[in-house]
Amino acid sequence: MFCIAAFIVLVFMAAVSARYRRYLGKAWNCTLRRVTFRPCDTTFKQDIKDHLLAPLAVRRPGLVGPASVALEVVALLVVLTTVWSAYVVVKSGVNLYVYGTCNKQDSASCSLGAEACSIPDQTPTFGESLLSGDVIGAFGNDFASLGETFSAIPSRMQNWDAEEYLPANASYLAAYDAKKETALEVIDPGCTYCLQLFNNIEEAGFDDRMNLTYIAYPIASADGYKFENSLLVTQYLEALRLNPLEGAETPVDWEILRRIYTEDNDKGVSWQSVINGAEPASATALLQDWSAEFGLSPEQVASVASVAASDEVADIIATNTQLVEERIHTVKIPSIIFDGRRHDGLVSVGDLD
Repeated sequence: MFCIAAFIVLVFMAAVSARYRRYLGKAWNCTLRRVTFRPCDTTFKQDIKDHLLAPLAVRRPGLVGPASVALEVVALLVVLTTVWSAYVVVKSGVNLYVYGTCNKQDSASCSLGAEACSIPDQTPTFGESLLSGDVIGAFGNDFASLGETFSAIPSRMQNWDAEEYLPANASYLAAYDAKKETALEVIDPGCTYCLQLFNNIEEAGFDDRMNLTYIAYPIASADGYKFENSLLVTQYLEALRLNPLEGAETPVDWEILRRIYTEDNDKGVSWQSVINGAEPASATALLQDWSAEFGLSPEQVASVASVAASDEVADIIATNTQLVEERIHTVKIPSIIFDGRRHDGLVSVGDLD
């Protein structure tokens, strides 16, 4: 173990000073023997120890024994730390390749990926498991997570066809045109990056070139939903899809999404911020007022409100949630499928062109 630790340290030291390079070859030979379960060159090990302990032997000979033991402990810690660091680098790299984030449990914390609202993973983190005394669970959960990531590598390389993941009763921002390709968004009405993506889509004219539809996916949290009224808005969107307004140039559910994502109230506050901070009763009143403004009669508004609270809509939302989690496998909101790929997180105007 000491030889392996010495090699790790000497790699870095030899990179900045030629003084240590004469030890590096011996350290590598010793390390190679250890990892192939052969005895190490004890002369090299003793040379390194003598070099480190010589000053102490001159001043405090009685401390040489304990210091030698301490060196062995430090060597073990260096090796374990290096192995764990390498594991974390590999895990982060694979996650970044597959999911566009180096941390599946909190995708927003990874600065290397696109900006997004993360879908929380309720599985305890490695550190949380250790703090609770669950050592087996800490390693088991971590290795299981890495195994899931490796098993998802083929999905990163597959050709993504939005048509294969369409929800029931899909509605389109513009009239459906069979000559155009289909693009599918996965959005949370309360996520600010979904707002930014919608604005990028309109700026790029993406919706003119694609049949654009969406899955509304309210992001769950440990005690409800990440954005308090996301489920409520999703219920209304699904109810409006089930009861489309005849003759509407743009479906009413898209009109409501456009208002939430692109418009402000009379105080200059984004309607998304207003909805996110409103009490459910106030949010409901807004959605009903907007529905009437976009052409629904009072009877139709009442019917949509009834359908929004129905088991039918609850089943649709549950099915869509399963579709997102078990088939699309994204960990970032928004995600959008187009051009044969699943794009995780906020997509720039340039990439939408």
